[in-house]
Amino acid sequence: MYLNSSRPLVLSAVNVVKISTLNYKAFVLDIDGTICDYDGILNLEAAYSIRWIRKLGYEVILASGRGPWDTYYLGVFLGCSKLAVCENGGVLMTSPTDITLFSDKSKSLEAYDLLCKKFDDVRVKPVSARLTEVVLLRTFDKDSAQKTLEQASLPINILDSKFAYHLTRKGITKALALKMCLETLRISPEETVVIGDSETDISMFELCGYSAAVGNASEEVKSKADYVCKAEIGDGAVEAIDYFIKQRTSGEV
Repeated sequence: MYLNSSRPLVLSAVNVVKISTLNYKAFVLDIDGTICDYDGILNLEAAYSIRWIRKLGYEVILASGRGPWDTYYLGVFLGCSKLAVCENGGVLMTSPTDITLFSDKSKSLEAYDLLCKKFDDVRVKPVSARLTEVVLLRTFDKDSAQKTLEQASLPINILDSKFAYHLTRKGITKALALKMCLETLRISPEETVVIGDSETDISMFELCGYSAAVGNASEEVKSKADYVCKAEIGDGAVEAIDYFIKQRTSGEV
């Protein structure tokens, strides 16, 4: 396997045994801006890395602002664990027919209607169906819009995934759904590595034992991460996986 598009990482039988006994058991990866670019193009090296760590015995979970079927089936195609944190934590999908909702869409729709009245450039982003949020193009001033929602006492946060703005019920975070996801797998947050790029990933950084921000992440996100990648997007995800595997096998993390 090639990590960081440089040289093959060769694992001896001894190192494979060491990896299997490490004190973390799962990797959680964001999608857009982490394993895909912001146009949704999957980085093939990142896909290969995911398949590789799955073969080593790690659980791999996708946690995204994307809709449940997008997120879940991308995970299936990549060979990830068959659980998915979707809609920035509003939805946990554990099978094609088992979906847990942590919110509903009603207040998000109210917020959208209000923003349309107050701002000229609020437009829905054409994405797959959402169950708990409204997804908007990044065409208006987020801070001004958030202030408008606060003044109207609407319990909605405008989250910026860098892929879109998400009108999400307050209290909903990726960490909320991820915690239940990890409980299902009987893995503690302290045994989990998170790799992401946006403010929507910070709650998972704070929940879990290890975190990495890819190089295209904002300074705020980077400040919350245990490791900051030099490479961006998918190459950054590969770098992060490479880093944690190498550091854990050498006992340095």
